[in-house]
Amino acid sequence: MKAKIVIADEHTIIRRGVMSMIANMHSADSMNPERRDFTVLGDTDSPSKLMTLLTKNEIDILFLGFSLLTRTSQNPLSGMDGVPLIKWIMCKYPTLKIIVLSPFKNKQLVQMTLEAGAKAYISRDTCEITLDRALNAVMNGESYIERDLMESLFRREMSGQELTPREIDVLRMLCKGLSLTEIAGQINLSNKTVSAHKLRAMEKLDVKNDCQLYYLMAQMQIFDVVL
Repeated sequence: MKAKIVIADEHTIIRRGVMSMIANMHSADSMNPERRDFTVLGDTDSPSKLMTLLTKNEIDILFLGFSLLTRTSQNPLSGMDGVPLIKWIMCKYPTLKIIVLSPFKNKQLVQMTLEAGAKAYISRDTCEITLDRALNAVMNGESYIERDLMESLFRREMSGQELTPREIDVLRMLCKGLSLTEIAGQINLSNKTVSAHKLRAMEKLDVKNDCQLYYLMAQMQIFDVVL
């Protein structure tokens, strides 16, 4: 029986890349009778289109990018991604196995995604072998975090001030071009609280103004900065 997969990420090249890797894994090991069979039923870049795919199909595995193309509308789901979206999906589809595909290596963020219900957390530079391990782990009811990511998390110096998941979310949305008011609406916080998260993040990153912040984010290549 084939395991049915949906891929959701804001970047087309990421979705197509994962799709191609899954196809290559299947063809490279097609002679193995014990090989699990996976099929990709669709891909999308937005939370609303993702919900359509999940509603119309019985999906086993969701590859979920941490960022999707969100927008402000009367439907709050249209503006939801990251950890809040994982929680919503798991509440609606508790048997769905989510593999988070993310560029972020913040250990609190990894922990929060797993606590929200995700079964695996892998980075964008993963290879076919790691992808295969993640797929088979979640299908066997196990959790999976790729080895290189685990090692990088344990190697981090404990003395440094690490950004909190909420501070990362605020910076990520700022880099997407959202205003503080729009961010506050999406994550259900006040403008004052969102501003406080931004200022604390700037203090930890040792930047004094917005220009320095966006320049640092672009240099770090952690977020996709909208110019």
